[in-house]
Amino acid sequence: MALEVAQPPTTQTPRKAQLRRVTAIDGLRGLAVLSVVFYHFFGAIAPGGFLGVDMFFVLSGFLITSLLLREYAVNSHIDLRLFWLRRARRILPAAIVVLIVGTAMAGLVGGDPAVGLKAQFIGTLGFVNNWVQIAGSESYFADFGVQIFAHYWSLAVEEQFYVLFPLLAVVLLRRSRAALIVSSAGLCCASYAAMQILYSPELDPTRVYYGTDTHSFGLLIGVLLACFTTSTTADPHSNSWPVTHARYAPALGLAGLIGLVALVCFTPDTSAFTYRAGLLTASVFSMLLLYSILHQQGPAHALLNMLPMRWLGKISFSLYLWHWPVFVIITAINQHPVLSIITLIVSVSLAHFSYTWIETPIRRHGYRQTWKTLHTKPKLVLSTTAIIAITAAGVAITQSPRETTLEQQLKKLSAAATTLTAVPAEPANVVKLNPGPHPLPDSATLTAIGDSVMLASTDALKRRYPQMHIDAEVSRNIDAAPDILRNLKTKNVLDPIVILGFGTNAELDLKALETIMAILGPDRIAILVTPFGDRPWIPKSHDNIRIAHTQYPNLYIADWCTKAHTNPTALHNDKIHPTESGAEKYTEAITHALMQWANHRNPKNPTCKGTQQ
Repeated sequence: MALEVAQPPTTQTPRKAQLRRVTAIDGLRGLAVLSVVFYHFFGAIAPGGFLGVDMFFVLSGFLITSLLLREYAVNSHIDLRLFWLRRARRILPAAIVVLIVGTAMAGLVGGDPAVGLKAQFIGTLGFVNNWVQIAGSESYFADFGVQIFAHYWSLAVEEQFYVLFPLLAVVLLRRSRAALIVSSAGLCCASYAAMQILYSPELDPTRVYYGTDTHSFGLLIGVLLACFTTSTTADPHSNSWPVTHARYAPALGLAGLIGLVALVCFTPDTSAFTYRAGLLTASVFSMLLLYSILHQQGPAHALLNMLPMRWLGKISFSLYLWHWPVFVIITAINQHPVLSIITLIVSVSLAHFSYTWIETPIRRHGYRQTWKTLHTKPKLVLSTTAIIAITAAGVAITQSPRETTLEQQLKKLSAAATTLTAVPAEPANVVKLNPGPHPLPDSATLTAIGDSVMLASTDALKRRYPQMHIDAEVSRNIDAAPDILRNLKTKNVLDPIVILGFGTNAELDLKALETIMAILGPDRIAILVTPFGDRPWIPKSHDNIRIAHTQYPNLYIADWCTKAHTNPTALHNDKIHPTESGAEKYTEAITHALMQWANHRNPKNPTCKGTQQ
């Protein structure tokens, strides 16, 4: 009897599930990246261009989930290792090249772009950039200067999603697709609810905007669209997104496109609407537009399927990565308005090069095969360039300054702050309002209390009013003023005229103003400086100033806000703190208010012509 040789068990090779090629999806990517780039380069045209990130989120959630669903439908399982490898091939090459080159260039330029490079580099390399920035925002100085890798926050959110969501999908799909839908819908609602709970118009919105927990609802809306549109058939060559309800698709797509364009053109980045409804609305509009694109019909599809939009979409990832470091470096050298156009040209050129020679070869062939296809000379050039760039980046990180120029200036001014000295008792008689005009007050009769904006103006104030007593600190808000004033009054060193410069760090609320005016009494004069900036509480502060101004005849307004708005060179890059010329304008605003007092003129309902909102 012949012996039978045992055959090894055969294993079925997993079949690769295909997604239908929809070229207009590239057009949607193009719209998203164009929105973001215009927001950064030409903010007046696209104040809501930051919503392009939410378009990316919806699209990413949709495509990733579609891939996972098709693989599970075809093979009854998901190869997570292969999934993560494909993500690494898609994202890491360009992301790491920009990280290294951007770090090296920041080191060469020096100054503010090089501040904090170590934390930025490590956080970006570990795809936790968003959490690093959230931690940094706890410090007052997180708002100063420009972080060259600030835009990597969204990439970090997506990468964290790519790691966690497939694990959840593998578990839930073993039960049913319905389980994935219910869980995703619940997480989407939870993410949006977390944003609503944590958001406060009186606080900096960084935490809720950058947080993976609070800003994942766009990704999850994309997940839900994929769950409802992706085919469940086991045939790997079947249509991944079968056309359903096609008659409504063109109208939905047009509504989504018009809605997105309107939001991009008119949504302020710090308004309460943005966080209460704007981000969610943009995500829903993106979902409607994407749903329409899948049907490949209608005016929205036709617009996004145009060649320029599709080309922008293909280079969108590299363009997103390159545009911000290029902008930071060029504006650090010179801030001429025409440089925005030059920056755009340079960014697009680098993005095209990156897409053609870095992204595409590695995505198609992998790291090893791409390296093997290179000839000896290109390998030598590439290796030498990489060594130089990595070395330069390492040097930049080790020599990175800890403080921006503005931080250094404020610390120096704070250390040199004048100590208040005693003034004669009963000073109220000095400023009692007598009939007729009189000269400007002596600088020895002026006390100024404020935040870092006033601190940055100290030198200019001292040149104009040498004996003025100035008490200004960073991170100070109006709530600190009553205790300071009480202390000065108790020590009999509170001058007849008190200048208040607050509003940078928190709202100028009416209760605090009421307390301050009660401490000063009717015989002292208060000069209140109008704040300027893109903080969400600034408009409400101006409303409160107008109300208080009608209630207290001894309250005068120094309109720094209008001067800051009408003099672009008056502000540092943070668009809040005055430059040397801006400090002169700050002083002029106070002088104008003192002249109004001296001439017994106190016009009511002052209006700041240029509040950033």
